[in-house]
Amino acid sequence: MGLHLLGFIIPILVLLPNLIFIFFQPRDTPKSLTSPPLVFTLLERAGQAACFTLPIVFGRLIAAQPPGLAAIGMALCLLIYYGCWGRYYRNGRVFAVLFKPWLGIPVPMAVFPALYFLLLAVWVQSWLFVVPACLFTAGHLANSWKIYRQMW
Repeated sequence: MGLHLLGFIIPILVLLPNLIFIFFQPRDTPKSLTSPPLVFTLLERAGQAACFTLPIVFGRLIAAQPPGLAAIGMALCLLIYYGCWGRYYRNGRVFAVLFKPWLGIPVPMAVFPALYFLLLAVWVQSWLFVVPACLFTAGHLANSWKIYRQMW
């Protein structure tokens, strides 16, 4: 346990596109979308808060881990996630593109950050990281899937 620069970098890398999104939101968000069930939003937010906080608090633990397949998988997930964000901006910030499948994978902009945090848990070999990653994954995928089904 303890702070380390890597512990700050890991969540910031996932947050960065979302921070940019604040200033460049979709031009055509449908007004007819129904809200997902509250339970999934609560799961998503609780998992999200822990997924962004735990790496900071346990930065030294993360920094002590040798890079391996899980870290490589995290980097790959991040690159794909950034690619999906790039696709959103290249397509004129069309709302539907946020949920558009990529290589047959539905809601890739929900799948790849979820995998990123699940792989972080594998990398540090800690159940403490698995639980929030699973909460985030369940809530984020369910909420994104609900919107996807309304869009496509």
